[in-house]
Amino acid sequence: MHFGNPRPAAFLFLLALAGASPAAAADIATTRQAFFTADSSAPELAKDYVGSHPGYGIEITEFHDAGKDPTQIFHGLGPVSRSRAGVCRFTATEIFPHRADDGAISWDSMPLNPREHAEPPFTMAAVGGANCPRQDAAAYAALESGISDAEFIAVTNFWKDISKSEGKFDDASVYLSLIVSQKVADAFATFRSALFGSGPPPQLQAIFRGGLEAYDLAFGDSSANTSNFFLSISKSSTGFQVLNFQTQY
Repeated sequence: MHFGNPRPAAFLFLLALAGASPAAAADIATTRQAFFTADSSAPELAKDYVGSHPGYGIEITEFHDAGKDPTQIFHGLGPVSRSRAGVCRFTATEIFPHRADDGAISWDSMPLNPREHAEPPFTMAAVGGANCPRQDAAAYAALESGISDAEFIAVTNFWKDISKSEGKFDDASVYLSLIVSQKVADAFATFRSALFGSGPPPQLQAIFRGGLEAYDLAFGDSSANTSNFFLSISKSSTGFQVLNFQTQY
């Protein structure tokens, strides 16, 4: 099981907490596990779902807030398809278990509490080789609806290119210090140090459309379940440029 791919429901849950108190999200421990077979290591609910949904997996994200009962979020992981361009995609859907009086479990997208709501299904994508990675692979990033294979490949190639070269990274972000505040510039320097330091680099976790040939990229620590860094990029005649940066810290 890999950690680090953001799921909108879990992502927004922690962002809401962080918006009220930046330290709050840091105090919440999260775990995530994906199951694809009803083996002995799988919990009861996972066994039930994969047993009744052939070809699907289930991902269980659990939030542990001190002094409170754990909160669980379930996502059904649909089958993976590979396009001619080599982009692997699958749909993740927030799902809810409903237990009948006789103990039987049924699954749908309706929350147990009618006052709550389910996040809409969302796409996970990765550039694959001959075979697509399994749905829980860290290679996948959440992808906003409407982003084409060509756009996804262009953005991921850009990130792959600059994340392996300090010179290319600096060239792509050369205008950022002229746009953002000193505080943001300092935070960006910390992000850069993490990217090219000796530890695990931040991982690309989500891509959102930011405008015409512009995108917002979300990143997280390799061991984190939520995104903490956000880059805004826009395409110019010379390629993509980094034009904004935000952080939860």
